[in-house]
Amino acid sequence: MKTFLKIFFFTALFGLLAGCEKTGEFFENETPELKSAQPQKVTVPFEANLLGEIASIDWEAQECIEEGYFVRVIVETTGNATHMGKVSLTFNFCSGGAPDPNIEGSKYTYAGSTADLIAANGDVLYLSFDDGIVMNGRTDEHPDDVYEYWRTPVSVLGGTGRFEGATGDLSSDDYVTTDDQTHHRFYGKITLVKRKK
Repeated sequence: MKTFLKIFFFTALFGLLAGCEKTGEFFENETPELKSAQPQKVTVPFEANLLGEIASIDWEAQECIEEGYFVRVIVETTGNATHMGKVSLTFNFCSGGAPDPNIEGSKYTYAGSTADLIAANGDVLYLSFDDGIVMNGRTDEHPDDVYEYWRTPVSVLGGTGRFEGATGDLSSDDYVTTDDQTHHRFYGKITLVKRKK
C-alpha cells in the first residue's frame, strides 16, 4: 500500500509539473496575438470651415502688451469639419503687433495660440497656431468683400474621444469680410489612432 501511495503522489506531482510547463507555453504562444492588438494609425484628409465673430477685445491685457501686442482678442466660431460634423472653436490670442517691415502689405502681427476644436458629440481636437502676419487686402481666391487675410501653419496636438493621440500638420486660410465676420479654413491630413473595440 505504501508503494501504491508513493507511485500515486509521484504521478500527481509529475502531472502538476507538466501542467505548469504547458501553461507557460500557452502564455508564450498568446504573446504575438497581444502584440497584434496594438493600436494602428491611419492618415486621412481633414478640412474644417468656420465662421466667427469677435466676442471681445481687451485693450488692457498686460500679458499681451508685455509681448509687444496691443490687444487680446477672443473670436467665437462655429462650422463643420470632416470626421467631426458640427464644430465650435474659440480663438483667444494677442494681436496688434507691429507689421513686418520685410513683407509688403503687412498690416499687423499676432501671437501663436492653442485652441480646442469641439465636435457636437464632445470629442475634441487640440490645435496649435503659429505666430502670424495679417495682410492688407485680399488674394484672387478670396471673395470681393475681404479686407484682410492671414495664413498660418496649424499643428494637431491630440484630442479626446476618437481624436486621442491624433497628430498632423494643417494649413489655414483665414480672412475678415467687410461685415466683420471672420472666416477660417484648416485643411491637410491628420493621423488618427485606430483602436480595436
